[in-house]
Amino acid sequence: MTSGARLPGFDAATNIVRTTAHGLIRFDDLAAHLQALIDAGVAPVPQLIDARDAQHDLPASDIRRLVELVSHLQAAHGFSRRTALVVSTPVDFGMARMYGALAQKVDPDFSVFRDLGEAEAWRQGAR
Repeated sequence: MTSGARLPGFDAATNIVRTTAHGLIRFDDLAAHLQALIDAGVAPVPQLIDARDAQHDLPASDIRRLVELVSHLQAAHGFSRRTALVVSTPVDFGMARMYGALAQKVDPDFSVFRDLGEAEAWRQGAR
């Protein structure tokens, strides 16, 4: 997420990768973020992405491309992880839900939230 995200940070105390996104996020930013997870060796680690201060520019065609990319990366790198995405707008929530529905087979442990506390509780329930 090069348009305004911090690089993913691994929190050893909670065994989670935490990322904060802000600014305009496009498909290429998401692809770069996934590659950064792979490069850092934390792709299989559960993730919490706080994107409440981000604006997503992702048409439906990019959501489908993202599903294809995740499917390819999962096959190539054999990772599966629980991911909580926190967004603030109804449009971003709806687009993330669309991703979740389309990616059910390749990314079944993805969930979107409007509240950071709810995302943390969901993530902790995975233990």
